[in-house]
Amino acid sequence: MAYRTPVVVAAVLLAGCSGAEPGAEPAATPAPPPAPTSAATLLPGITDSGQLSEPVVVQGWVSRTDGTAVADALVLLAAHPTGADVAATGTGGSPLTPVAAARSGPDGRYELRIAAHLRAELPADEDGLVGFVVSVDSPDGRDQPSSSWTAPAEPTHPHTVDLDVSAAG
Repeated sequence: MAYRTPVVVAAVLLAGCSGAEPGAEPAATPAPPPAPTSAATLLPGITDSGQLSEPVVVQGWVSRTDGTAVADALVLLAAHPTGADVAATGTGGSPLTPVAAARSGPDGRYELRIAAHLRAELPADEDGLVGFVVSVDSPDGRDQPSSSWTAPAEPTHPHTVDLDVSAAG
């Protein structure tokens, strides 16, 4: 009997420490930790340029018609389809593809960067050039798409576009 006492005590201690009662269902496993959040987006599928380390494609300043800075304006960079893409789809219009977005800072300045995975899919023509257009939207008003330009799909230097916001009317 001397050998049974430690075994019985150990069994009682294990059962008491487990918190489980005989016949009880096992406790639910704890929920997995939440997945790390991805970079902030301003538009679906478009990472906030401020969260990216890619080269700056376009930079500038957003101002009102009186010259004062517009803070927190949504600045959008879009790419034109290539002529071949328009011809292939047979569409008369030329839908723009958003490729970058950022908010202007307190001083009205902005920088737009294109995420690497989107840069690889830019609609480049046979010479490797992409048609870009930048626009802005803010509570103060909006600027219609302005300043179209063509640049290499791989950025070589930032293009500068200053945007004037006029009251929505």
